[in-house]
Formats: sequence, C-alpha cells, structure tokens
Amino acid sequence: MKAQENSEVLDPATALASVGGDAEFLFELAGLVQAAWPSLLGDIRTGLAAGDLGAVQEGARLARAAAEYVSARRTYESALQLLTLASLGDVQGARRASAVLENEVMKLQGVLSTMRCARGIQPQPA
Repeated sequence: MKAQENSEVLDPATALASVGGDAEFLFELAGLVQAAWPSLLGDIRTGLAAGDLGAVQEGARLARAAAEYVSARRTYESALQLLTLASLGDVQGARRASAVLENEVMKLQGVLSTMRCARGIQPQPA
C-alpha cells in the first residue's frame, strides 16, 4: 500500500495528536487495537449469523471505539454505518456493512503492522 493510501486508512498526525504527542503510548494503543480486531469481528459475525442485531450493535460500538482510538477514520465510519443499520433492524444492510468493515479493518491491520514493525515491534501471530 502506498503512503497516501495508508494515510487514508490511518492519519498518523491525527493519531499522534490524539494521544498528546506520546508516540510510545500510540504504539502501545495500536497494538491493543490490533489485537482486539479478531474478537470484535468474530462477535459481529456471530451476531449476524444468529440474527442477533443487538450483539451486532454492541460489536459495532466497540469497533467504532477501537477505530477512534487510533484515528482510523474510514474504519470508524464503516463501524458507524454497521451500527446504524443494525439499530434500524436492517439485517441485509448490516451484512453488507459488516463486509465493508472487515475490508477496512484488513487495510488498517496492514497499516498498524507496518507502523509497529517500523518501531521494531514484531506482530503477534493471529
């Protein structure tokens, strides 16, 4: 992924500003967010499979918060869209929004891995 595409996925300046310029804290936070995604997405998938839109809403809320922590705007917007559709009871729309969210998270995970590797932090196995 090119640098401009990376900045569309995660804006490093905004992310750094959101933690008061503390780069070490940002990298720790990025690691926590990165580790949380498999569980968050799994909960959303499980909720969709069971038709439990309440569970999907909760997963989307947590996904939105995780994206906000690292200033991942597109991932945040995708999670918000999923939350909105699940809140409206739109199962098909929620499924489509979930697929978009998963795609954005995949891009974000790549950027976070690159960022953490650049700091000498090896990614954890999935």
